[in-house]
Amino acid sequence: MAINPIGAVSHSAQPQFTGAVDKVLGSKAFEKVAEFAGKNSATFNAASSLVMAGILRPAAIMALPAKDENEQKNKGNAAAHAIASAVIGFAITSVVMKPISAGLQKVMGNTEKYLPKMHEKMKSNPAFEKNVNKVLSFGPDILLAVPRALMTSALSGVVNKALFGKKKGAEQPAQQAQAPVAQAMQQQEVAQRPVLDNFKGGTK
Repeated sequence: MAINPIGAVSHSAQPQFTGAVDKVLGSKAFEKVAEFAGKNSATFNAASSLVMAGILRPAAIMALPAKDENEQKNKGNAAAHAIASAVIGFAITSVVMKPISAGLQKVMGNTEKYLPKMHEKMKSNPAFEKNVNKVLSFGPDILLAVPRALMTSALSGVVNKALFGKKKGAEQPAQQAQAPVAQAMQQQEVAQRPVLDNFKGGTK
C-alpha cells in the first residue's frame, strides 16, 4: 500500500479545521448572533459595518507608513472620517431607519387599508408592486443623505481633535502663527536703525 504524505497531511488537518468551525457555529453565542441577525438584518449589517469601517479600516490607515508630517495629517483626517462615517451610519440605521422600515413594512403589509388606490394598481399590475418596493427601499437613504453627510463632517472634526489633538483642516503650525509678530518687530527695528546709527555714546 502506497503512502501519500501530502494526502495524510490534508486528511489530518481537515478534521481539525472543520472541528473548530463546527465548535464555533454550534455554540450558544453564535446561535444568539444568528437569531439577532435574522430578526434585525438592518441593525446587524450596520453593526458589521461599524466594526469594519469604524475600527478595522482606521487601524489599517494609521498602520500605513507616512513620508512626512503632511501625509501623517492626511492619514489622521481619513481615519477620523472613517470612524465618524461608521458611527453616524450605525446611529441612523439603528435609531432612524429601524422605525421607518417598521412603519413601511406595516403599511406595505396592509395596503388595502392604508393605501387603497395603490393597492388596486398593485393588484392589477405585479410589476408595479415590485417597482414600488424598490423605491421605498431607497427612499429613506435618499432623504437622509444630506443630514448624514453634515453630521459625518461635524463628527469627523471632533474625532480628529480627540484622537490626534488637531482640528480637521488646521494646517498652520505655531511658527506660522508667530510670523506676523516677528515681521512687525523686524519692521520696527529697521525704522529705528537711522536713529541708532546717528547716536554716539560715551565721553569726548
